[in-house]
Parts: sequence; structure tokens; C-alpha cells
Amino acid sequence: MRKFVAILAAGLILAGCADSGSSDTTTADTSGDTTATTSAPPTTTAETTAPETTAPPTSAAADGAAATINISGSSFGSSPTVAVGDEVEVINNDGIPHTWTSSDGVFDSGTLGQGDTFSFIFEEAGEYPFVCVIHPTMTGTVTVEG
Repeated sequence: MRKFVAILAAGLILAGCADSGSSDTTTADTSGDTTATTSAPPTTTAETTAPETTAPPTSAAADGAAATINISGSSFGSSPTVAVGDEVEVINNDGIPHTWTSSDGVFDSGTLGQGDTFSFIFEEAGEYPFVCVIHPTMTGTVTVEG
């Protein structure tokens, strides 16, 4: 959905750039008379924001999660450090399915398709290694400080 909104916003921006915003012009005919010609009023569009940029692999989340792991390029990115009681959200931004599975069975997202998310709240301090069971070379660790 984010990609659709970004593409839509980019299209609106480009459409606005194509409108020359021409103003009234005066042209002379062969008899010397001057005729005022006006163009249609410029098209107005809703204010748009710049297209969303890709977030770093692990970043603070705006939706209440302490950290977000963005799966991209068959990688979890850098491993986050959070506090006890913090939520970590995982988003699969890849075009192929992945899992976010704790090596010690504490959490398991199940299969995440493109755009799917999974969140987990860490209640105890420690190191939580994880893996994608579909792609076992994809690994990482959540460090929970308490």
C-alpha cells in the first residue's frame, strides 16, 4: 500500500510539473487590433508530500514499536537493541516469503509474504537469536536490556 501511495503521489507531482501554468497572453492579428486571449485556469491538485524513502534496515518505529526490522534483499539488516517491555516489529519488504523465528522458540512469525508484518514484545532481558527458517543464512539477534 505504501508503494501505491508513493507512486500516486509521484504521478500527481509529475502531472503538476507538466502544467505550464500559463497566464493571460496578448496576440496581435494582421489588422493591428489587439485581442486578449486567456487560457483555462490552472489545474489545482491536493498538496502532496514527497514519496516515502526507504527506512534503514532497523529503525525506530512510528507506530509504537521500539524498533522495526525491515526485511529487504534477503537480509534482516542490523540487529536491534531494545529495553524490557519494548515491542519489535518485523516487516517483509522483500518480494519473497520469509519468517522471523527465534532460535530458542520464544517467537515465530510464521511465513510473512511481501508487506506482511509481525510484532513481538520482549518481557525479559537477554540475547534473542533469530533466523528465517526458509533462508537459514538470514540470521540476527535482538538484544534486550533491562
